[in-house]
Amino acid sequence: MPRKCAGRPLIMISLDAISDNDINYLLTLPNFRKLASYGLLHRNVKSLFISNTYPVHTSISTGVMPEEHGLFDNVIYDPFTKTEKWRAHKSLIKVKTLPERAHDKGLVSCAMMYPCTPGEKIRYHIAEVPGTESMIYRGIMFVRYSSTFRLCPKFFRYMKKCKSFNYFGIDTFIAFTARDLIANDKADFYMLHLQDTDHQKHHSGIDSEDVRKSIEYDDKLLGIMLEGIEEAERKAGGDPEKGISHFDILIFSDHACINIKENILPNDLLKERGITPETAWFQTVNGACFLHISENISKEDQTSLDQFIEDFLALPGVKRKLTDEEMRESGAIGAGFKMGFTPVPGTTFGAMKKGQHGYTLDNDDYTIFYLEIGPGLISDEQAGTSTEGGCILEVGKKAIGIIESLP
Repeated sequence: MPRKCAGRPLIMISLDAISDNDINYLLTLPNFRKLASYGLLHRNVKSLFISNTYPVHTSISTGVMPEEHGLFDNVIYDPFTKTEKWRAHKSLIKVKTLPERAHDKGLVSCAMMYPCTPGEKIRYHIAEVPGTESMIYRGIMFVRYSSTFRLCPKFFRYMKKCKSFNYFGIDTFIAFTARDLIANDKADFYMLHLQDTDHQKHHSGIDSEDVRKSIEYDDKLLGIMLEGIEEAERKAGGDPEKGISHFDILIFSDHACINIKENILPNDLLKERGITPETAWFQTVNGACFLHISENISKEDQTSLDQFIEDFLALPGVKRKLTDEEMRESGAIGAGFKMGFTPVPGTTFGAMKKGQHGYTLDNDDYTIFYLEIGPGLISDEQAGTSTEGGCILEVGKKAIGIIESLP
């Protein structure tokens, strides 16, 4: 396949659940600090609502809000079977994605555990296949959508370093494999997604020792990938000690996280009032919940539901009703929901975990970051500087701009 990137590939690295507060610590660690010295660091950046992994990553991949790309939340909830199906396949996305744009340009792509890439045309691909189905089914789907045989030698080479097939092990495999591909000029476009910090925040809270260790490991993994970048720089005639000139790099997060003390189960509350799913039901997204109401609701049921909503809003853990703009931009209206609610910080709708996200963007200490490096993104004068504000959607627009600027 012809390559058109003229020696300057685009690398996108997603550090799941790294908040702006975490950047203070990352800047004390050697590899992130070194990368920041090469680039323009954007701090106190807003995520998107719903601030969950799949909607945000899809917005980055498409450059548009969830209302346009159509991916509402991580999962599709069935209120009658009480089951969830992950929105993993790219066929659910209504607009063109970054891998599609790269393929149209004749570029060689690499994506590792980046959400919603199953079904994309990607040469080096580790597909994320989440869900509650059996491991056998998920394994079959993984083999189907991933570059299993092309990357098989990497599995054998780095199996001992991975130690396990949890998020820690997967992140390790991604870093070492990406290092090799980058150093040997194998792809024009990379989408790499590291997830262990998100996992640790869910299970131990945002300030735990496990999270601190995970952030330190993220820095180590960045260093491993940086080895590949520096090796490729040398091969291209550059001097990595003077900066990065043969790559454009975007390092970013998708959402922050909030410590949780209690949870509310909205569908259980509906059931206690005798309101069945045939009348109304909630989809919970941790930091918000959305109410679906039957089009054929009777006047009697509507009266009961109106009273329920009034009482629900009066609960101590419920912060407020979502605005019309939040409903629209989140894609909730397009997904068939009539209204939504957000809890106070410290409370979550749905499963009880020590850390959760999915919240509205008006919460304190709930911002993220992105770092841009390379001549296609910043000027020499911007290297080593930082700025405040902005929206994570800018990352997707910058990436699209780079790919579309190629002949």
